[in-house]
This record gives sequence, structure tokens and C-alpha cells, in this order.
Amino acid sequence: MYPEEEKLYQIEMKVGLLEKDIQQTNQVYEKLSESIEKIQEMNDTMIRMITIHEQRHEHHAKAEEDLKEDIKELHSRITTVSRELHERIDQVERHITQRLDDLRIELIKHAKNDPNRLSNTLQEIDRYKWMILGGAIALGWLFGNINLSALGTLIK
Repeated sequence: MYPEEEKLYQIEMKVGLLEKDIQQTNQVYEKLSESIEKIQEMNDTMIRMITIHEQRHEHHAKAEEDLKEDIKELHSRITTVSRELHERIDQVERHITQRLDDLRIELIKHAKNDPNRLSNTLQEIDRYKWMILGGAIALGWLFGNINLSALGTLIK
């Protein structure tokens, strides 16, 4: 082979290798371009997922806050009702005691002639008085210690 032919052959060989390198580089660029597109799609999907998650979190936080407010209001109502029940039971107790005392005084006035009858009647009045007071105290204790919210769930 002539030296010129050999140089030409080497140049053709180098050109062929360069063409192959260019093809490989183009393939790498295409793969890289596809990878970048897929990463962008995944980024968009993740942004949407994070946005939805944040919305759900905000909704949950608002619902939790509303629930806390409802519980506070319910507690306030239960406390108010309990206080009112105690006051009314105390009023009933005082009223019954006063009425029994008035009846005792009236019986003493009307029964001065028969002392045995008066004694028996007073004992009977005392017995009823203590039974009513005991019942009022029991009701007061029951309403004071009963869990009205648990009772509300049983009624539903």
C-alpha cells in the first residue's frame, strides 16, 4: 500500500470512529432528554400530591379546632346545668323543710288537747321529713356525680 492510501485509510477510519462517537453522543443526549422529561413529570405529580396533602391537613386542623370548640361549649353547658340542678334541689329541700316546719307548728296549735296524737303526728312528720331530705340529698349526689355526656351517648 502506498503511503497516501494508508493516510486516506486512516482518515476514513477516524471519520468513521467520529461518526460512531457522534451517534453514541446523540443517543446519550436523547436518553438524557427523556430522563429530564420524566423527572419533570414526577416533579409535577409530587407538587400536586403535596398540594392535596396540605389541603387535607388544613381541613383536618380546622375540623379538630371546631371539635375542641364544641367540646368546650358542651362542657360549659353541662357545668351550667349541673349548677342549676344543685340550686333547684337545694331550693326544693329548703321549701319542703319550711313546709314541714309550718305543718308542725300548725299541728301544735290544733292538737293541744290530745298530746299522744300530737306526739305520733310529729314523729310521722319527722320520719317523712328525713325520708324526703334523704331522697333530695341522694338525688343531688346522683346529679352531681353522674356523667351527663356518657348518659347522652346512652340515650342516642
